[in-house]
Amino acid sequence: MMKGFLKPESRDNIPAQILKELPSWSIYVSAENLHTILPTSYPIHGFFFYPFLDNNGNIIRLFIIDDLKQSQGTTGLKEKNVDVVNNIIRIKDSREGLLDSRKMECIDGEVVVTVNEKLKDFRDREFNLLNAQISMVLYICSQINDIKEKNQFKRSEKHKKHVHTHHELPAQNIREWDVGIRMGQAIRQYRQAEPTGKERTTIGSKRPHIRRGHWHTYWTGSKKPELAHERKPRLIWLPPVPVNLEDVNKLPVVITPIDK
Repeated sequence: MMKGFLKPESRDNIPAQILKELPSWSIYVSAENLHTILPTSYPIHGFFFYPFLDNNGNIIRLFIIDDLKQSQGTTGLKEKNVDVVNNIIRIKDSREGLLDSRKMECIDGEVVVTVNEKLKDFRDREFNLLNAQISMVLYICSQINDIKEKNQFKRSEKHKKHVHTHHELPAQNIREWDVGIRMGQAIRQYRQAEPTGKERTTIGSKRPHIRRGHWHTYWTGSKKPELAHERKPRLIWLPPVPVNLEDVNKLPVVITPIDK
């Protein structure tokens, strides 16, 4: 399913407000096979993601911590951040900051490896990874109804803050979610049918396919011509959508085990 929306293209001017749809203030996203889908600087097991808020509840910075796989001497954790300016996620602005990431360091400051690649190539690969990670987080935010509790009996406590110090309080329990399980099944069904010509097509209708995830602008306000100046745009992330496919809600759930 990742192949449907993890493309090495630039996404910028994303409203940070959508990140408040995260199921928790901090999440870990598994990404074991991400490096096989698009060129990245290094393979990762997954990554931690959490937005940093100011005292007014506005998101001012995004933190990503890569959980590095052991490869060519790399191991441990690598921290990076994305700028948020005026409630807009500025991915392109963060790209230049990746130039300073030639030395990958653990959080404790230990230098793990110096990347012996051309600077531009390394920056492009880093940017591919950053773009993919933001896409995965956006998908989670837009598909909050697809999140299912693995353990219904151990719910983590709601995120709390000290009233005066604003220090984060960690949850006592950890929750795990599987996402995209029915959508992934729909994509697999379509791809299996496509080479054999089994997909159903009729005159005047489009063949079954998956429409790529994308941002879409909706205009709110009155449609009266004299009030057109009062209309405001609203940006919404639309995830991959099945077109002329079997109802994804009726498809069986498929969980793909990952070898650790």
